[in-house]
Amino acid sequence: MVINEQKHDDIDIVVLSGRFVMADAPEVRERLKTLVEAGQGKLLVNMESVTFIDSSACAVLISAFKAMQLKTGRLVLVNSPIVQSLIELTRLHTVFEIMPNAEAAIAALAAG
Repeated sequence: MVINEQKHDDIDIVVLSGRFVMADAPEVRERLKTLVEAGQGKLLVNMESVTFIDSSACAVLISAFKAMQLKTGRLVLVNSPIVQSLIELTRLHTVFEIMPNAEAAIAALAAG
């Protein structure tokens, strides 16, 4: 898995690519936690290039979502078709705010 961090104005962006599995969960969890704590309450997790995701990766996303809720912030996901399938299968699409692409997600977060 490759993890890249970016910033767009007051929006923190994490771009994940490759396989997001249990072995990657601790590192991704820690990086998201750091961004939630230090950020401005706007976090985009871009998984357009994620080729596989497992349940431990979903747990990491849920943890980041809960932490962002405590901060009264917003977490937005952009998913690859594979990630979207698992998110829908687990009914997490009813929990997460999901945008079709990074540009839409940035616009939504910028608008408040």
